Amino acid sequence: MADASQPRLARAEEAPAIARLIDAAYQPYRDQNIALPDVSGGVSNAIGDGQVWVMDDLSGALMLSTAPPTAHLMNVAVAAQARGRGLGGVLIRFALKLAQDAGCENIALATHVDMPDNIALYTHLGWKETERDESRVRMMRPLS
Repeated sequence: MADASQPRLARAEEAPAIARLIDAAYQPYRDQNIALPDVSGGVSNAIGDGQVWVMDDLSGALMLSTAPPTAHLMNVAVAAQARGRGLGGVLIRFALKLAQDAGCENIALATHVDMPDNIALYTHLGWKETERDESRVRMMRPLS
């Protein structure tokens, strides 16, 4: 029996709900007039590639590519009603474990320059900024 408190691989039929979850999680940033790229595009393909994990109740989702030597944290999204309960941390720790188990040496991510809270969170969790342009901040974290 699966542990409901741990993410599981997403199923193809869940793609529309996962895309809605991701879009809703980023809506507060759009409401602040932050011009974001399409954050939910490619969910169906990523599910097919085994790169999407969700909580059983779809309160959180993780998109992660694990191609050694560097994993790429593509997305972490938590439903508004589930925020503040540590679910983002569960998803991020799960991503780190998946990347390590896949033999990756590093995990990379990109976030938006106008999301200082995200940048601060990932810095606190061990990521270091590697590159910045007018809209994106790229970060990397060693896994060992």
